Amino acid sequence: MKKKWIWVLFSLLLIEVALAAFIFINPFGQTKSKKDEPKQTQEISSTVVEKTSTSTSEEKENEWIKSDTEISFPILMYHSLAESEGNSLKVPPTEFKEHLKWLKENDYYTLTPEEAYTVLTENKKPAEKIVWITLDDGYLNNYTDGFPIFKELKMNGTINYITSKIENSSYFNLNQMKEMSQNEFISIESHTVSHLDLNTLEDDHIRSELKDSKEWLDNNLKQNTSLLCYPAGRYDERVKQIAEETGYKMAVTTEPGYAKKSDGLFALKRVRVSPGYSGEAFGQYLTSSNQ
Repeated sequence: MKKKWIWVLFSLLLIEVALAAFIFINPFGQTKSKKDEPKQTQEISSTVVEKTSTSTSEEKENEWIKSDTEISFPILMYHSLAESEGNSLKVPPTEFKEHLKWLKENDYYTLTPEEAYTVLTENKKPAEKIVWITLDDGYLNNYTDGFPIFKELKMNGTINYITSKIENSSYFNLNQMKEMSQNEFISIESHTVSHLDLNTLEDDHIRSELKDSKEWLDNNLKQNTSLLCYPAGRYDERVKQIAEETGYKMAVTTEPGYAKKSDGLFALKRVRVSPGYSGEAFGQYLTSSNQ
């Protein structure tokens, strides 16, 4: 009987020693610190975000469509957005909106100058159907009537501005220009300083018209102006060479047709849009302008 009690006491002692050892080695019943968990979770999350960002970037790049043949596309040419009153350079805002709505409803992607340059130089495009909308001169109604339409329809437009008109009440001012330029849908590019026929000028005068306009836009809009719009479409080989030397990447003319690289980056054709077109009539005119 005495031996039995000795074995019971000895067993209890072993159990207490085992429990004490377990508590000492792992006092909180855990094999890892909780402090490590958020760090590991954060590292995993960062990896996921990084991979997602990379994937999104690659997908965006892959969205561009490479072409085995030369890409050509319409560059639309507008001027004033006002009742025409017999002036072919004036398109009523209601008609202008119908034109843009037709483009949107028919799945046209509207290009920025940067995207147009990529299309022309790399022969790839961000969508099957593309168009570049340009407005010349910088009339006030481009801001009061055109700008709200671009924003409403979420479409891109490029306004080629005559920089000497900045104090003229018929043209939008610097504050209005900055407001549009800072919006994702509007780009402001050069239409020279004085809107003179460049091919009639001496080389130095050509250079000042192009250089001064670009520098003014670059400084005031904090941008690198890349597009030149020839006043009245007048240019020659001298004008093209000076345009390239003064930092422009491309230039648009008034010559009819679709734009393509083989015509030269400084001789891009455009499709002139006159008043009198409904949305459907505009669509028919646009699709037949490359024939």
